Amino acid sequence: MSSRRAFAWAFVVAASLSSLPACGPSLSQIEQGKAITTKEPALDDFFKSVVALRGEVDRAEGDRKAARADLVKALGLAETAEAGAALEAAAKKAKTLDEAGTSLHLELTPDAKLLVLAQKRGKTSEDPEALAKAVEQSVKASLDVARRMGELEQRARFLDTKRTELAATPAAKSGDATRELEGARIVLAELRGRATTEAGLASSFVVGLAMALETGAADTALAKFTGKAARPRPGGGGGGGGAPAGGSPAPKPKPSDDFEP
Repeated sequence: MSSRRAFAWAFVVAASLSSLPACGPSLSQIEQGKAITTKEPALDDFFKSVVALRGEVDRAEGDRKAARADLVKALGLAETAEAGAALEAAAKKAKTLDEAGTSLHLELTPDAKLLVLAQKRGKTSEDPEALAKAVEQSVKASLDVARRMGELEQRARFLDTKRTELAATPAAKSGDATRELEGARIVLAELRGRATTEAGLASSFVVGLAMALETGAADTALAKFTGKAARPRPGGGGGGGGAPAGGSPAPKPKPSDDFEP
């Protein structure tokens, strides 16, 4: 073979090799979402539990979206609307109701409830009761997602403790068990982090919604229990509608623009 032909052949081989995918360590079965089967029931049950846990955490994003579905519809948004868009729309809706004389306050304990305190001051096509129903459903569902994610994070911790125990058994030394247990350690660490994040996102949405809807009804609600007049709102407005307990009717408040979404 001539030197020129040999050089050309070497070039073709080198080019072919460079086009091949990089050869790194392959993922374990458990990291791919699959549970291997061994001759040890304890190991098999463990791997199945890890895969099942992963499936539950994977559904968290969809669960958060479903939790705000009724609210998104009540706000007139598309089904695909993100949480931020829903909060912005809720704030605008609350402002519109406030300008028409309806104050809102979202209570989270002991049960989610949107307080709607109306004082006729103008006309609006908004239906605060329909909004209240959607808000309460969304809050309850979102808090349920947060609670479940907290439970899944604890399950991941429990399974990781179980993994450590199994790794010390003779069965863990045979076949692919050692490799799969190490893969399970990686998966469980990831699942703990994701569950914590999802719980935080669900809880943050509820807090953000409470802030977006707040237009002063909290002060008026408190006045009913304390017998004290509600605190004046910025801009010279009233206490958000209604009369303080045991007193004369509150003066008619002026439209307020103190809350900007």
